[in-house]
Amino acid sequence: MTIQPLGFLDTSAMMAMYVVKYAKSVDNGILSLRDFKDDESDPTDLAVLREWKSARALLARIRASAAPFFDGTTPSLGCAFIEVLPPQAGTQWTILQDDYAEAHRRTRTCLIGGPGAMSYSGPAAANLLPGMVNLVDHRTLCSETNTGDFPRVHLIVDIKVPVDDAPEPES
Repeated sequence: MTIQPLGFLDTSAMMAMYVVKYAKSVDNGILSLRDFKDDESDPTDLAVLREWKSARALLARIRASAAPFFDGTTPSLGCAFIEVLPPQAGTQWTILQDDYAEAHRRTRTCLIGGPGAMSYSGPAAANLLPGMVNLVDHRTLCSETNTGDFPRVHLIVDIKVPVDDAPEPES
């Protein structure tokens, strides 16, 4: 399955602050929260995330909630951003196949949805429900559409897959 619901998190505090304060900071449909800076090899918190307490708290809950999917190990977070898709719009079909994509799993959590908003990944399509954290395979052909009358807002968080440094057993 290329879109898999993982569980529900209360996104109301983050969504409220987004609407009241941070929506005006969206640039070209994206508000980055964690990203690469300068020569750093791992994404770091950006200024907007350092000041936005409810967003930091939600990312911490997503990170902690991911541990059961990684044999109890709490994983590191990769890039995180808010994606806003205006009414009657869609995103380009993309497939990510670089080293970063292979090392991370992408979650997509609807903050503000609507009946005309669809997420596509491979053969799967879903109207994501607000607060539901979904695993979306970004390593297969993906796109988003919004045929509704209002902007659709999603929180995207990449989770780094822990690397097992143990040597492979000899046969």
